[in-house]
Amino acid sequence: MAPTLAEFGHASMRVQGKNALGLRPLLVLLLEWDDNAEGGFPRISSVHPFTYYDKLAFGNPALPFTTDNPVNPASLTEYAQECSIGRFSFTRAEVAGPFPMGVFGNLDDATHIQKVAQKIIDSSRLIFLGVDGAALDLMVSHEELVVLVVENHRYRFPANRPNDPVYTTIDLPFPFSDVTATLEVHIAFSGPFTPFYQIAHEVFHSIGTIDMYNPGSMNYLLTLMGAYPFYANDQEIVHLDAWHKLQLGWCEPQCVELTPNGNAEVTEISAEKPDGAVILWHPSRGPSEYFLLERRRSDGPRKYDRAFPGDGLLIWHIDPARPPMHRGAPNLDLGSNGVWQPGAHTPPLTWTDGTVAVSRLAVKAGPDARTVRVTW
Repeated sequence: MAPTLAEFGHASMRVQGKNALGLRPLLVLLLEWDDNAEGGFPRISSVHPFTYYDKLAFGNPALPFTTDNPVNPASLTEYAQECSIGRFSFTRAEVAGPFPMGVFGNLDDATHIQKVAQKIIDSSRLIFLGVDGAALDLMVSHEELVVLVVENHRYRFPANRPNDPVYTTIDLPFPFSDVTATLEVHIAFSGPFTPFYQIAHEVFHSIGTIDMYNPGSMNYLLTLMGAYPFYANDQEIVHLDAWHKLQLGWCEPQCVELTPNGNAEVTEISAEKPDGAVILWHPSRGPSEYFLLERRRSDGPRKYDRAFPGDGLLIWHIDPARPPMHRGAPNLDLGSNGVWQPGAHTPPLTWTDGTVAVSRLAVKAGPDARTVRVTW
């Protein structure tokens, strides 16, 4: 009997027990440190108008996405909605700033995070009353609010970091007493030259996603959680991979046993076809190690997969000892972004211990442009 999707991790990726389903508030805060003699802290407005960040968070752009001339960036809200086939997205908490931060100096990472967190809560007091919602505990944590901070640090590495609790007093009108609110979230950090890809990468860590940029070619342009340049200041973007979508509860792949001879049709994941991906599993491994087949293309109906490097099949190797890795064409190299096109045949596909899972997979054209057929 095949394992259930739950045993393969379906909808198991949660933050504080909460799935990334429905809507979640997104707060964007612009922070400006004093410039130094080296020009390491340019004004945010010298790189992007402030409207850029409102559009980047909550816009509804037409293709093509552009950083400037015109200012038409990709949208985090639309990206989440498309990746999740309508099951998750962001709502507006606020886009605020820029707020002055003083001299950056030689802040260590922990002190920097806490200083930023304190600025977040001090500058957004009333937001917390709305975000706290039904909990009414005056504690906003990272399953309730996603935070993106844009700093004017020219060489800011994009990152996602938790903060220790910070506090602020919220003044309420008479006859109510003042209250103390607490913030303990994960903060997605970016700089003025951070590309949309990296901003989205760090923001999505706040809903539980993991890095997938090691080893080999680092799954480059195959998944949002793969590698991408830090300072490209562009709008290139690809979807999350099928494994993340499975873990987040954004798709329901077919489960197909690796019998000596078999076949499967692999279709682009969509709202009409949430079971388009295929899990290839074997009774000797159960749900602990398997292959996940995903149909992808750059010229299909998706707005947010245009940077995908080809048209064909991805073979994800899922092994609990490491993050999922693509086994790329033509040699099944780990992390390679070589796409398996119709007409291709893989070498023997092996498990992590080196034993052969299947002698080869043959990729063939499917009945329509959304689908490829795989035989073994």
